[in-house]
This record gives sequence, C-alpha cells and structure tokens, in this order.
Amino acid sequence: MTTKLVKNLLIGGFIVAFVVLLGFFNVTKPRILVLHSAAPDSPWVQQVDRGMREALKKNRRPVSVEWNYLGLGSPTATRSAEEARAQARRAIEQMNPDVLIAVDDEANSLVARDYIGRETPRILYLSIDRTPAEFGYADAANVTGIAERLPWAAVRDAVTDLFPGRSTTMAVVGIDNETDRAELAQLQAFDWGPVTVETTALVATAGAWRDFVGRSAGADVLLVLSAQDLPDEGGAVVTAAELNRWTQDNARPMPIGVQGDFVADGGGLSFSPPPDDYGQRAIGLALDWLDDRQTPGPPPPVESSHFDVAVRQAALAQRGIALPPIYLEAARGNGTLLP
Repeated sequence: MTTKLVKNLLIGGFIVAFVVLLGFFNVTKPRILVLHSAAPDSPWVQQVDRGMREALKKNRRPVSVEWNYLGLGSPTATRSAEEARAQARRAIEQMNPDVLIAVDDEANSLVARDYIGRETPRILYLSIDRTPAEFGYADAANVTGIAERLPWAAVRDAVTDLFPGRSTTMAVVGIDNETDRAELAQLQAFDWGPVTVETTALVATAGAWRDFVGRSAGADVLLVLSAQDLPDEGGAVVTAAELNRWTQDNARPMPIGVQGDFVADGGGLSFSPPPDDYGQRAIGLALDWLDDRQTPGPPPPVESSHFDVAVRQAALAQRGIALPPIYLEAARGNGTLLP
C-alpha cells in the first residue's frame, strides 16, 4: 500500500468520522419549537421573536430552535383553525421538540393542550390571558410558562391622572378572537375604582369597529384592546395600522391602547406587555428546563407584571392633553417617546 493511498484513506476516515459525529451532535441537540398564534408579519410576533433571538445569542449551550406560525387571530385569516392546527401538529411530529413554546391563547387552546401529560414535548406557554387551569395545565407535570396580565392598574392610574377630581367613563373595543375575549374577561374582573366601564364590544368587521367608536362618543376614554386587519365593505380590508390611526383621529373619547403597536401606528398613548422581555424570558425558562435542574419538575410558572409605556406627543397635543412627566420619562427610557 502506497504512502499516498494511506494518506487518502486516513483523510477519508477523518471526514467520515467528522460527518458521523456532526450528525450525532445535531440529532442529540435539544430541540425547541416556537408556535405562534398569529402570523409572522404581526408586530407583536416580530418583537417576541426578537427577544427570543437576543436570548439565544447569549446562550452557549447548543440548541436547535424552529418557529411555526398558526396565522390566526385576525378575522381576515386565510385558513381555518382546524387547518392551522393540523399543520402545527405535523410540524411537531416532524421536529419532535423537547420543548414546545406556545405563544398566546390560540396556540395553547388549539395545539399545546393536546400534549398535556406526555413525556415530550414539554409545554411552555407564553402570554396567555386565560388562567393556566382553563387550558388544563394546573398540576400538569410537563407544563410551565409565563401568563400575561395586562397593566390595568397603570391604565386606571393614568385615567385618574388625566381626569382628576371626578369619576370617569370608559368604552372598550377589541377583536372578536380568543385572545381579546380573554383580555376582556380580565378587564371586567378588575377593580376600576373611580373609573366606570360603560360599554364594551368585540368586533369582526371594520364597519362594526367604526360604528362602536361612534356610539362611544359620550365616554371619556376609549380603551383599545388590540387591532387586527378587518374586512370592510366591498371586499376591502382595513389593516390594523389603518384602524389604529383612524381611531386616534376620529374617536371623541381619548384612545388608550394596550398593545405597543397602537402608538407606533399613530396613537397617542399605550400601556402594553413587553414582547421583547416575554421572548427573552421564555427562552431562559426553556433552557433552564433543559438543563439538569436541582429541583425535580419544570421551572415554576410565573406571571409577568412588566409593561411598556409608549407616547406620541403630537397626537396628545392635538387633543390638548398634557401627561405627567413620569409617563414621558417611562416612554423615553423605553425608547417609545415619539415626537
């Protein structure tokens, strides 16, 4: 056997060994599947994903992460809930993830709850507005997560600051989907004190949205739970951004959003859950769960009490509204104080 042949065999052996080891390494890496309720172009989804990727950049442990999107939540969604559910289940079977991060109520209700009590995947819920028990998660050995509680107290305090010395009235509008129904239930269970919630509506068309805003002219505040793309007359579609801008420009009550994109779209004021923080914390919990933990079972579930303040000063100035400095500084510190 010539020296050249021996050298070639050794090189070939090293290459084969490297490929085998690389394949083994990839197969044995922990796998995380992120399942979003909404579509990938949703501002909320994009910011949650941004937080997740920031956390993954800092992670030194090899891990495989994939994303999947149900594309639900909007009345203009192009596929049915059953179609989205079947597609998600196929993705889960194909990847066989160690951890399934299910984001928002729809992903948990339609998909994640089907895996309660199984060895895999472990379920990590994120940003659910209903209680974990309502999904069947209470005491489940393979479930943990982060529940969302919207910042109602911050909204109440802001309203009383803006209308001092008197009782105020509030109308509430949102989308007729699972998430907003859960948020409305939270709102109705909250003690609003001097603020009276007068009327509420969850709608599925742009016309119904505009009609409710018009009927709410007697309220002091219009609370916007969320906006989604909505069908309009003649087959047209009003985008969420257009709906937010129209609401800010045409509502007689002062609009306040509870999603960050309300101000980004042209609104004046919002108090919203922090999507980047949610994404970072979800990855942190997932990695903690995948590690050899000192205590048995999943990491303890938590509720997020954090919120972001966003302010568009020109929109408030048009209404003659001057916010106390603490709100402006909170928005400035978050990078959401807009001219």
